[in-house]
Amino acid sequence: MKHKQWLSVLVLGSFLLFAPRGLPAASGIVDTGETFQVMAGFGASIAWYDYQLVNHPSKEEIYYYIFSELGLDILRLKNGYGKDNISYAEEIVQQFWDSAYMDPIVMLSSWSPPANLKSNGRITDGGTLIKEDGTYAYEAFARYWMDALDAYDDMNVLPDYISIQNEPSYTAQWESCILRESESATYAGYPQALEAVYNALQERDNPPKILAPEVLGIGYSLFQKYANQFDHERVDAYAFHLYHGEADHVGDNHDPDQFIPNLSKIADSYPDKPVWQTEYDRGDWFNTVWLMHNCLVHGNTSAYLYWYLVSSSTGGHALVHLENHSNPYTWTTDDGFILNKEFWAFRQYALYIDRGYSRIMAEADPDDVRISAFLSPEGDYLTVVILNVGESEETLNLDIAGFDVENMEIVRTTDDEDAVKIDADNRSIPLPVRSITTVFFEGEKTGVSTRPVPKPVRFRLGQNRPNPFNPSTRISYLIHESSRVGLSVYNIQGQKVRTLVDEVQAPGSYKVGWDGRDDANRMLPAGVYVYRLSANSETTEKKMILLD
Repeated sequence: MKHKQWLSVLVLGSFLLFAPRGLPAASGIVDTGETFQVMAGFGASIAWYDYQLVNHPSKEEIYYYIFSELGLDILRLKNGYGKDNISYAEEIVQQFWDSAYMDPIVMLSSWSPPANLKSNGRITDGGTLIKEDGTYAYEAFARYWMDALDAYDDMNVLPDYISIQNEPSYTAQWESCILRESESATYAGYPQALEAVYNALQERDNPPKILAPEVLGIGYSLFQKYANQFDHERVDAYAFHLYHGEADHVGDNHDPDQFIPNLSKIADSYPDKPVWQTEYDRGDWFNTVWLMHNCLVHGNTSAYLYWYLVSSSTGGHALVHLENHSNPYTWTTDDGFILNKEFWAFRQYALYIDRGYSRIMAEADPDDVRISAFLSPEGDYLTVVILNVGESEETLNLDIAGFDVENMEIVRTTDDEDAVKIDADNRSIPLPVRSITTVFFEGEKTGVSTRPVPKPVRFRLGQNRPNPFNPSTRISYLIHESSRVGLSVYNIQGQKVRTLVDEVQAPGSYKVGWDGRDDANRMLPAGVYVYRLSANSETTEKKMILLD
C-alpha cells in the first residue's frame, strides 16, 4: 500500500473508545490566562544525508511527508562551505519554503571550518583554530562565516539563525573544532570567536540571528560554563543538545525525568532569552515525546529539534529512513523509504503547534498524566498534548478556562497506533499506556490578549490542513502589504472550480475554509485539486487531496 493511501486509512479510521467501567478518571485543567514561552517551533536536521535525499527516486513523496505532513517550523542545515557540495541545500530549502504552513526558519550550524583554519590541518578529530602571528585566527574564522553566508545567499538559501560551532567542547572523529569556554595557550576561546562573527555580521544587510553556545549536553554544568563567559548581548537565543543530560549521568536512554533538574536550572538561570534544544535522538519513540514534554514544560524551551530528519543508517532513529537511493532492487518498501515510529510521535507536537504559539498553564492529576497546552497568537486555536507515562490506562476529564470551544480533533499515537483519529470529548479522553494524545481545538479565547500578533514578513501560502481531507479543510496565507488578494481552487485540468477570496486585504495572516464544493454549491468529486494565491504581482500555488 502506498504511503499516502495508508495515511488516508489512518485519518479516516476513527472509532469511539470508552474507558473501562470502574476506571478512576484523571483530571486536567488548561487556563489561557497564564502564559509562558512563545514557541519558535519544531524542527529537525538534514546535515549528512542531504545528497541521498536530493537523489532519491521518491524524493517528491518524501518532501511531502517531512515538510507538509510533519509540519516542521525549523530546518537545521550543516554549514558545508569550503568542505562539501553545498548545492543540495538549494533544492531542499526551496521545498521547505514551498511546503511550510507558516513562515519557517532555516538554521545553519558549523561542525568545522575548512582544514586551512584548523590547528591539526584537517576538519576531523577536533583541533582548534590556527594561530597567526601568535594569535588565534578569529578574524579569519569570521571571514569564513561571511563567505559561507554569501555562498548560501547566492543559492537563495537565507539562514534565519546560525550557530558558529556545533558542540564546541567535543572532539569527534567526524567534523569538529574545539573552542573552549575560555581561551588558553592550547585552545581558542568560544567568546572571542563569537565576538568576531558578531562584529562581521553587523556589516551585512539583514544578518541572521545567533544561537549559542549549542553545547553537547546539559550535564556537568556544561551549558553554564559557556554561557557565563560570552557576551549575552551578542546572541538572540540560547541553544544546547541533550546528550549526557540526565542528573546522574548514567546514560541517555533511561528515565526522561532525570533530565528535569538540569533543564530547570537553565530555565531559571537564563530567563532573558528564548532557549532552543537543537539536537537529540536517544531512546525509543515514547521517550522522545516524554523528553519533549520535559523540555517544553520544565526547560521552557521555545524550540525542539530532532537530530536526523532523514538517514540511511540502519542503526539510527531517523524520523524517515531512506533505503539505498541508487539501487531500488534492494528496497524493502515500494517507495524506498520508511516512516519510523519517531515520525508519528514527533508529529503529535510539530503538526499542531506552530511558530508564534504560546505555552499556557496546564496541569493534570495523577502525575502519570503529563499535559502541556499551547495557544495560537490570534487566540483561535488551542492545542493540548497529553502523555500517559504510567503503567495503567487512564481517562482524562479536561476543563478549559478562558477559551470557547467550537470544534475539536483528537489524534493519538501508541505502540500499536500511528496518528489515529479518536472520537471522544474533552470530558472523557481515553489515555492508553505509553500514549501521546493531541487535542486540537478551534474556537475563541475569552478576554483580551495583550500580546501582539507577529507580523508576516513574506508573501506565503501554507499547506492546507488537514490534507487529505473530507469534508472540509483550512488554508492559511500571509501577505506583507495591502493588496487585492485572490485565492481560488482549480481541478487537475486547470479549470477554476471555486473562488475563495477576491478582495482587498490589509497585511496579516488569514485562514479560509473550503468544504469541497464549487461556486454552484455542488460537491466536487474526490481527487487532486490546486489552490492558487495571488497578491499584487506575486502568485503561488499548492496541491490538496479531496477524499471520497
